[in-house]
Amino acid sequence: MIKRLAFITLGCLGLGLAYVFQEYLDAYSVLFEFSFPKKLEYTAHFTEVETFPFVVNKVFRYLVNDLFSIAIIYGLFFEKKYARFAFWVMAFGLVVMLPAYLVIYLNRPEGFSSMLSHLHRVVMNPVLMMLLIPAFFYQKKIQANS
Repeated sequence: MIKRLAFITLGCLGLGLAYVFQEYLDAYSVLFEFSFPKKLEYTAHFTEVETFPFVVNKVFRYLVNDLFSIAIIYGLFFEKKYARFAFWVMAFGLVVMLPAYLVIYLNRPEGFSSMLSHLHRVVMNPVLMMLLIPAFFYQKKIQANS
């Protein structure tokens, strides 16, 4: 029970800190410039940005949010199969959804700003991971009734 609570606490605390300090999740400065993180001025709306730092920081934020979400899922269910499935959902987002978001944001096609805002919420916030929690509870309930 202590381990489960530790995973849930770690995940919740990590997601909370990632949210509070989202403007300072500047992995690019730390990894490539060897400096302290700078305040990021990214928005969900189209703005001019340097491509490589933007991509590095968005990938970092995606990974941070989803890894903390997987910690919560593992803590709640304490079964590797659920954590493994959540990892595959994270990989899908990393390979399909995040690149789609980055292409749309960086190319700024006409008429996509509204869609970009919604895509930003799904990709950059751990929405997909949090949707897995009620799905896993439902699956466990169905298995228990069988």
